[in-house]
Amino acid sequence: MSFNINGAHFKGVSTLGSSMPEAGYYEVTGLQVEYKAGDKADARRFHVELPNGFKMFEFLHLPVEGLPEKSFKGRVAAMKTILASFGFSNEEIEGGEISEAWFTSATNGGRKAYVEFVPGQAGVQGSYARINKFLTKEQYEKAIASGAKPTAQANNGGGASRPAVPGSVPAAPSAAAGAPVQTVAPAPAGGLRLPPPPAVGVAR
Repeated sequence: MSFNINGAHFKGVSTLGSSMPEAGYYEVTGLQVEYKAGDKADARRFHVELPNGFKMFEFLHLPVEGLPEKSFKGRVAAMKTILASFGFSNEEIEGGEISEAWFTSATNGGRKAYVEFVPGQAGVQGSYARINKFLTKEQYEKAIASGAKPTAQANNGGGASRPAVPGSVPAAPSAAAGAPVQTVAPAPAGGLRLPPPPAVGVAR
């Protein structure tokens, strides 16, 4: 007998055998940006896939009207860091209309991003796989060449040191790890209005 399964059920599901990678620096594919019922209205789930097929997501926190200036600028900076990791220039970012399509490899011209990844620690409650940083391609190549490896201890906020990549900027923490790191970037005049939940896969 034949069967039919809605492809949406396969979104965000890793293939069998695609176990959590070891700590390191990886090129990742942007899969989708998603709003799910129960998420905060200004948060979107940014799904990525690592080279071995392992999938995870980070929360994107949108810069919306009514935020304190520091928080607004921090959210803009966190999003700009990810866009720079995809290879977008300042001119493209500042002259464009940023949407979820910029974060998805299928709709951004096949661009991929570069990350510092730390797996969760087996048997440690509250320890989750996370992306510590989004890197530019140049920063990624320098990290690979240096042989540096992020330490698993850094995952739980215990203060453990990890090799620094010159010029890298901390990224928005993973789904289980809170809000993005607050860094400074110019805030657009008047702020941004909160968009509706995005339609995944809409091309620019």
